[in-house]
Amino acid sequence: MLFPFLRPALPEPESWTPYLTTSYDQRYFSNFGPLATDLADRMSKAYLTEDYRGLLCASATAGLVAVLQALDVYGKKVALPDFTFAATVQAVFAAGATPVICDIDPDRWELCPNSLESAFAEHPDIACVIHVRPFGLRRDISAQKAVCRAHGVPLIVDAAAGLGAPNSGHPFGSEDGEIEVFSLHATKVFAIGEGGLIAAPRAMIGAIKAAMNFGFQADRTYGEGQNAKVDEFRAAIGLAMLERMTAITETRSRHAAFYDTVFAGLDGFQTAQDPGPTPWSNYPVVFDEEVTKETLGAFADNGIEIKKYYWPGVLKGYTGPRPVLSVPTPVSFSLQDRCACFPVYSDFTAETGLMIQERIERTLDLLARTRP
Repeated sequence: MLFPFLRPALPEPESWTPYLTTSYDQRYFSNFGPLATDLADRMSKAYLTEDYRGLLCASATAGLVAVLQALDVYGKKVALPDFTFAATVQAVFAAGATPVICDIDPDRWELCPNSLESAFAEHPDIACVIHVRPFGLRRDISAQKAVCRAHGVPLIVDAAAGLGAPNSGHPFGSEDGEIEVFSLHATKVFAIGEGGLIAAPRAMIGAIKAAMNFGFQADRTYGEGQNAKVDEFRAAIGLAMLERMTAITETRSRHAAFYDTVFAGLDGFQTAQDPGPTPWSNYPVVFDEEVTKETLGAFADNGIEIKKYYWPGVLKGYTGPRPVLSVPTPVSFSLQDRCACFPVYSDFTAETGLMIQERIERTLDLLARTRP
């Protein structure tokens, strides 16, 4: 495939192995070691407001579970959108809670405040809300915060693909106290292989950190918890990655701007509105008709791998035995079948853009000619 959907760009070993000298000198390789602590400190300064603190975790999924455990949702209900990756609802299951699935806004593709209000009307005992930043799009979520504030419940933000340029002038965290969770998976822009970052108000850090460490308290008794810590090797990669994030996100923004130009000249497509300071892990596009296997195959035949995201949604995707509650989700059902994402690269060039544009136009022309 000339243009695969994913082209992970992790730091080369020679750029991060020198950091491990500290870990080897101290013989300290996990359990909140020196590099993990240092990286958490640096990421807190680079990405978060002063009242927030970052905690590294084994994955964004593990981070979501730890936050839910710290918020004591066991046996309770958690609201979240249907249009999300499996990890969001799996975290709710892992924390012992029951999901209440909500619809999304047709223009912003994220948790619809009106649908969330409907969920509270049917389930006034909802104990927590998870908002998802689809595709890492960084938008104002004051409407969702207002609903949570009105009902007196905490808000978690699944911002898996949301980490971009450090010190961008748009820090995460607010007086509303929402907790954001990010992925550092190899497929994300800030990539270390496996890992995540939890951004929480400082007052919540102790409870979340305990949940990440088997639920241990100071007297060695324990409640809900897991092993969600990051080892020193992943932290070393993260320290090297942090140094290059500004350059990476600038390049990816140029790639996204190229797609903006291409799709602005085409009919029948909806692209992200008001994306905000987004790192562009991929470029989402909503087609005016279903994205079928034939559609995916036509792009692949022309050298571009595109993928349907988030497809299927929770209600169509989960087939396990856990109870799942929901309010109507017609927007999510319609959009998930028509949404596909195009690759975005950290080494994008103008020449790459010309090649991709020619292949997009060729594929769309072919699809138009073969359409019944």
